[in-house]
Amino acid sequence: MRRIGIMGLTAMLASCAPPPVDDPANVPRLGRWRDESRAIGVTIDDLSVPLEELPASLRADMEKGARTKELCTEPRVRDADEATRLLRAQLPECTMEQWTQDGATLTGLARCAPQAVNGAQATPTVRAEGMVGATYLRLDIQSILRIPEPSGASHSAVLRLRRTLERIGDC
Repeated sequence: MRRIGIMGLTAMLASCAPPPVDDPANVPRLGRWRDESRAIGVTIDDLSVPLEELPASLRADMEKGARTKELCTEPRVRDADEATRLLRAQLPECTMEQWTQDGATLTGLARCAPQAVNGAQATPTVRAEGMVGATYLRLDIQSILRIPEPSGASHSAVLRLRRTLERIGDC
């Protein structure tokens, strides 16, 4: 009986934990956010390719990254480590090497782990540009890849994604 009383008291005290507090040094405010990611374009060898005309395997890979979720958070993008965490939701093997926040403008450059493409190793480069405010964060992400051919020639592919976070209320 005593054990049940202690467990009940512990649960009551845990529910009295103070709510999260907004960090005034961080532009986006604490709250409920809608986080949406989607593909917005593909360019192969400098030619724009409509998403519906992509090969099925590439289209399926891009559709895997499309998602919408809601969460109680305070998005943070003040430095390269925080930007890397945001980027890895879409590109888990990438690390932000350069990150700048100048007022509301965000810019970054990331490198990713090598990937096997057409039987050769290719290392994607990622560029990110965006805007941030108290109630929004938008990043346009370009994953740039040089795809080597066995002949020695190469092709370029640019996959463009958009990640949008919009504050939709309080937690």
